Amino acid sequence: MRSYFLLPSVLLLAIVLSGCLTTLPPSSSRGLTPPLNNQKSSLTGTVKDARSGLALWNGQVSLTNAQARYNTTIKEGTFEFKNVTPGTYTLTVEKAYYQPLKKQVIIKNSNITLAIAMTSSYSEAELDLLARLVYAEAKGETYQGQVAVAASTLNRVVHPDHPNTLSGVINQVVVSAGRKYYQYEPVLNGAIKIPASQMAKDAVSDALVGWDPSLRATGFFAPAKVGSRSWVWNRASTITIGNHRFFR
Repeated sequence: MRSYFLLPSVLLLAIVLSGCLTTLPPSSSRGLTPPLNNQKSSLTGTVKDARSGLALWNGQVSLTNAQARYNTTIKEGTFEFKNVTPGTYTLTVEKAYYQPLKKQVIIKNSNITLAIAMTSSYSEAELDLLARLVYAEAKGETYQGQVAVAASTLNRVVHPDHPNTLSGVINQVVVSAGRKYYQYEPVLNGAIKIPASQMAKDAVSDALVGWDPSLRATGFFAPAKVGSRSWVWNRASTITIGNHRFFR
């Protein structure tokens, strides 16, 4: 009879102990928050020319601090960084023909969007000189042809075989066998002094942000006006647009 009354007590004790073990609160409910170091954020941006408002076609962007470095490129006026660890960074935006831009960015546990305006490395006078060259060389060409002339001229600036300034490229005179050769005929005949049309100015703006119909050419000529013995025929052609053949 004694064992008959003890059995329920033992079972009750086991049930109580079991309930205590299975209902202990998790650590998070006791004021202990799990670490947030694994949280990531994103940074997106739009990049435009501060002068024309046109979107930049290309360029390089970096996001750096003492612990990390992220790199990406500009595509059709935008860039994006994904999975960025929160922190304070230096954002650097770079593109040929533009002044590098640096700014501090604080990234928290959220997505950030920035609007960037880039300033050209060239003065208004230099850009006007380029527009006057485009007008003198290609005023009878299509808009694409005028952009190609502007782009090929800009390509010379960053090419090691030519001067590294825009005015230096346009006004370059080469002396060979005792003779002077002007790189661009409008500089020789004075047509470079004629004010540029609005179309020529727009073509310069489009070339500056990255449109290059010349396909990275560094020069051009009119086949109908150049003799068969000219050295330009030996250069690698990139494309023909209207009356101009472009070459490297």
